[in-house]
Amino acid sequence: MLRKAIFLLTFFLITICNLKAQSSEIASEWKWFKALEERISNLNAEELLENKQEELQSAKDINRDDIESKVSKELAFIHIHKTNNLEKAMALLIRALDIDEQAENETALIFTYIGFYQLFEQVEDYYYGKEFLEKASNLLRDYDLPPLRLYINQNLGYTYHATGETGKSIEQHQNILQYAKAERIPKIEAKANTDLAEIYANENVYDKALIHFKSALEIYRRINSPLKEAECLNAIGDIYMMQDNLNKAYDNYVVALDVLKDVKNAESQFARLYNSVGRYYLKENNSERALANLRLANPMAQSSQNQELIQETYALLSKAYKASGDYKNALEYSELFKALDDFLQKEKNDRSILKMQSRYSINQKQSLIDQLELNRIQKEYELEEEKRFKNFLIIMVALIAIILLLILTLFILQRKNNSKLKAANLKVKAQNDELEDLNATKDKFFSIISHDLKGPLNSLTSFSGLLMNHTSSLSTEEIQMLAKDLDKSLKNLFALLENLLQWSRSQTGNIEFKAEEFDLTEMLNENKKLLEKQAANKNISMEVKNTKPIIAKAHPNSISTVIRNLLSNSIKFTEENGQIKMGIVEENKRYVVKIADNGVGMPKDVANKIFRIDTKHSTQGTAKEKGTGLGLILCKEFVEKNGGEIWVKSEEGKGTIFSFTIPK
Repeated sequence: MLRKAIFLLTFFLITICNLKAQSSEIASEWKWFKALEERISNLNAEELLENKQEELQSAKDINRDDIESKVSKELAFIHIHKTNNLEKAMALLIRALDIDEQAENETALIFTYIGFYQLFEQVEDYYYGKEFLEKASNLLRDYDLPPLRLYINQNLGYTYHATGETGKSIEQHQNILQYAKAERIPKIEAKANTDLAEIYANENVYDKALIHFKSALEIYRRINSPLKEAECLNAIGDIYMMQDNLNKAYDNYVVALDVLKDVKNAESQFARLYNSVGRYYLKENNSERALANLRLANPMAQSSQNQELIQETYALLSKAYKASGDYKNALEYSELFKALDDFLQKEKNDRSILKMQSRYSINQKQSLIDQLELNRIQKEYELEEEKRFKNFLIIMVALIAIILLLILTLFILQRKNNSKLKAANLKVKAQNDELEDLNATKDKFFSIISHDLKGPLNSLTSFSGLLMNHTSSLSTEEIQMLAKDLDKSLKNLFALLENLLQWSRSQTGNIEFKAEEFDLTEMLNENKKLLEKQAANKNISMEVKNTKPIIAKAHPNSISTVIRNLLSNSIKFTEENGQIKMGIVEENKRYVVKIADNGVGMPKDVANKIFRIDTKHSTQGTAKEKGTGLGLILCKEFVEKNGGEIWVKSEEGKGTIFSFTIPK
């Protein structure tokens, strides 16, 4: 069992170490990927390609497949984002995929899959792109790298939306939102809210769209991002327009314009907002105010060089002029709109043709990816078959080993059983001897109890007989004296019964010795106050040496019982005008409580017996007080239950010091 536990623990630790090492490797590759993106955006294609082509050839010359895979990916990313040579990018990524799959390099495969995703995204083949992005996500599942996970989740969200899988898209963006909230990353949280709002707006779920846009707006205000704040206000206004809530739409547009007034280079945002305000006034049939805003939007749209924004402005201007009765300008802007629309449509068609050509070229090479996938599956199948055969051999060897082990175990068990039987016989004999000792102790204990109960009860019987039969012949002083003696006997009987009850409860396990923190100094003072009257009857002074609180941890009630019994014992055996001192000494791992008196003391042979139940020792105090015979036995029991020890030092005629310990 122990060997199995050690094996499992070792396996677990090795797995954790491997995961940490691989997480570190993926983090390094992520830094490389981000640095590559930055270089691609900042440098020209020729400069990038020249260096990488040389690196690729060098890697091939020295047969370094890992370097060849990495450089192939770098070249592929350059062709995707700079040269638009997607066919070349496809060939490079297929080579990288082949190398990574043969090496079973999961880290490299993640970024190869991301490369394929970006390639298919360029030709708007979102279904193939989604497959590769999901593969990258599955490989990353066991590793903790939030930035890369975030990148994949964001792109999955956009891709699912493009393929019409709205539910999955919303789920991805909600995961990003949860992560951003937990990690307190306001920009990502705001972006996730914006993405969710746009999805809900496209699905005509305007209430949810408004909730997310407003959440994004609150964050952009908090982080002081006026441009994004204005965009959110514009989007909120557009949703209110769709809901025919024109007043709220207008209010949001006005606030957005006010936010943008001090922002530089915001022509496109201003143009969109003035278009929105113009659209609002057209709905209000106020063509004059609509034209005023659209005339402001037009030059700003032209300055932004955003063709779609210019086209939108032309359409609104044509509509506004027509509403105002200026058909000449309406026709002019209508023709401008149509001309720009024809141009954009042609450009769109040209892009579509190029994308279709690129997609056709890429799809021709898709069979190579399928072949690699088939090879991978075949290899996995062969490895699985080999693994099954190895497992079969291992099982056979294990069965033979188990049979041999069982035979050996049966032989060893037989020998052990014989030795156990012998040991059991010896144990039974020892237990019989112990039971005999316990019976003897029990008999001695009951003899103590019967003797100690008999004395006070005899006294009570005598005193009650005198009071019943001779009351008329007794004087008041004699009756008072009898009452005092009767009170002493009753108190002695009560003390005996209390100690007997406490001892019996400890023996039967009814006292739970649960450790709690308490002030040991305060406990000494409390017991001093409790017994002050008893000490005052003999004019005995009591003093607690410690003044500062000392915090101990033990069972408070049992420790208080020990202190009370020892203090009562000291009062009993101290002459009139005597002294009792109490104190606490701190040692390395324990506190030592000492109770010292200058009483009658005791011989050494008596001191050796007072804590033992198998010996009867009870002497009268200096004022003829009777002992219970159980007090010190109970003290020893309670101290030991709390993990301490108790001892006594005494000298006849000079006094006694009782000491006991409490572990810290």
